[in-house]
Amino acid sequence: WYQRRVRDLRMLDLAQFNDLLGRENVRCGDVEVVKQKLAQMKAAGNKSLQVLADFDYTISHLRYKDDRKSSSFGALEKYSGMSEQFRESTLALYNHYYPLEVDPTIPSEEKVKLMTEWFTRSAGLIIEAGVSEELVRTAADHSKVQLRERFGVFVERLRSKEVPLMIFSAGVGQVIQRVLQTADIRTDDIKLLANMLEYDENGRAHCFRPPLITTGNKSTVARNEIEYFNSHCERVNTILLGDNIEDVQMASCVREYSKNVLTVGFLNDRVEDRMDLYTSTFDIVLLNDPDFGDVIELFDSLQ
Repeated sequence: WYQRRVRDLRMLDLAQFNDLLGRENVRCGDVEVVKQKLAQMKAAGNKSLQVLADFDYTISHLRYKDDRKSSSFGALEKYSGMSEQFRESTLALYNHYYPLEVDPTIPSEEKVKLMTEWFTRSAGLIIEAGVSEELVRTAADHSKVQLRERFGVFVERLRSKEVPLMIFSAGVGQVIQRVLQTADIRTDDIKLLANMLEYDENGRAHCFRPPLITTGNKSTVARNEIEYFNSHCERVNTILLGDNIEDVQMASCVREYSKNVLTVGFLNDRVEDRMDLYTSTFDIVLLNDPDFGDVIELFDSLQ
């Protein structure tokens, strides 16, 4: 029955997907492979589906109306309530490491080491500053972290179809929680895997809960979340959303039982330099820092 259903669906004109492909901001490396994945995922239904999503510059914008936005780490690093020395130190790290992060000529293994250096040094400065719980909340409230429009609609669409969502981020967990809370997005049934600050009895951060998640070690961290993935092992189809090439590592713990992983990459910066790399890594690539409308339409094409 399942194979017949897949064949029937493959013969259909996937009108919504075809419309998506026709847009100026959408690229697809292998259209037929993606259509086959969509047909199989649609045949299996929502009970077999889950979503894994990065946060910074995937769920949130890199730029909005020509204004550069912040990451969840950036919410603390740029907050005026932090000392000038702290802000200068973290800005120096950003100016050094960010160009390396988006440089497509740096081999993956070397880039992982560089990103680990960056995250470790940034995390160390935050802990050294002894930030309080209240300061983290205030920094998040005053930050330039901006969710993509219609992300809340996407979350409600998943919830209505009982499709689980994991946010898997190398960002600061409490900042992410606060941004979602402020946007009135329910999170009680969203699994958040991120860098969580741990506070002492005086409410001051004394460490990040290990292991520290970076853009380059998500496959290693995912292996520690075996309980979550085992509890969703019937979810054999996965939509993965990311903005870094390394975000595809999030699928490492679902591949052993997975039938299909449909990867969607947000290519926000150095577009021409990285186009070939992204279209060869992700099934679908979204350009121009869009809202979540394209992702919603992709999900709706499976209904």
